[in-house]
Amino acid sequence: MNRLHITVGARIRFLRKQAGLTLCQLSEMAGLDGGFINCIETGKKTPSLRTLAKIAGALNVPVADIFSDQELKVENIYGHQVASQILAILNGRPPEEREQFLAVLKTLKNRETLSAIFQILHSGKRTRRLTRTE
Repeated sequence: MNRLHITVGARIRFLRKQAGLTLCQLSEMAGLDGGFINCIETGKKTPSLRTLAKIAGALNVPVADIFSDQELKVENIYGHQVASQILAILNGRPPEEREQFLAVLKTLKNRETLSAIFQILHSGKRTRRLTRTE
């Protein structure tokens, strides 16, 4: 096993985890087999440049970041995780659903709306807990 393969694979795994993605989510977003990505992450397989480009695109990072040994800046990690999770949710959805999802996100920018939704969700969880214990 080439040391570079292990380093590249470990970096891909690090970036995937920083993005808050599962192996399954990354494989869907990159259009690659999950087992193949696992083999790349463990250094058992050597990815082509095309494969690296697909993985980098799914991780929302430049290909060069896969070869970098620098960590993402702390202030960027949360935003990167959120963006990656949104991309995972929207992956493969029809354009109409994507537009609806983005409209909901835009609505949540309003603090009053967000607070009201949170209260509804929170009270719903509490009600379910009470129902289960009775």
